[in-house]
Amino acid sequence: MRSLFPICRLVLALATLSLLAAPATAEIEKFMRQCEGKLCASYRASITVPEGWVEDKEAGRELGVQMLLPKGVDFEKAPAKIYALVRYNKDKQPVSAIAKDTYRDWRERAKKAKVTKLPEVARQSGKPAFELNRFEASELKEQGFEMTALAADGDKDGNAFVVVLCLSANTREAFKAAEAAYMSILQAY
Repeated sequence: MRSLFPICRLVLALATLSLLAAPATAEIEKFMRQCEGKLCASYRASITVPEGWVEDKEAGRELGVQMLLPKGVDFEKAPAKIYALVRYNKDKQPVSAIAKDTYRDWRERAKKAKVTKLPEVARQSGKPAFELNRFEASELKEQGFEMTALAADGDKDGNAFVVVLCLSANTREAFKAAEAAYMSILQAY
């Protein structure tokens, strides 16, 4: 079975802690699915798949995310991957607290890693901006180049969620080639 990328695994665990709720719109969809013999809630963000990319629904189901890959490339061979993760925000933890834990996880993964907090990315909807962080560890053979964006969001019923959008690549070149597509998702959200 595939595993979530190391950086975003921590974010996945922490995302259940939560973020501040934004005014509710239908950005987050809730649906029920079978998991471990019972029904579990799952959530999807209303992301726009950029040109030249496709959603890999099989990998997404396995990993519990919305997985995007470059057209014509399968999951295992994709030089870069973009995925969206949505978790219920029960405790309304601020985005900045989760970002600090992400920094810590990145530094544990690669001692020489360069971790950079980038300027926030405004959302067209007028909701709170994405907090953006970059991780670079060229000594890692896999997922040594990542960017993670975190933002608060809500659903039509006023429930709070954290949305995590992650770009992960094995090389600087693959990261750079995918960066415009990733940024277009953030800006359109």
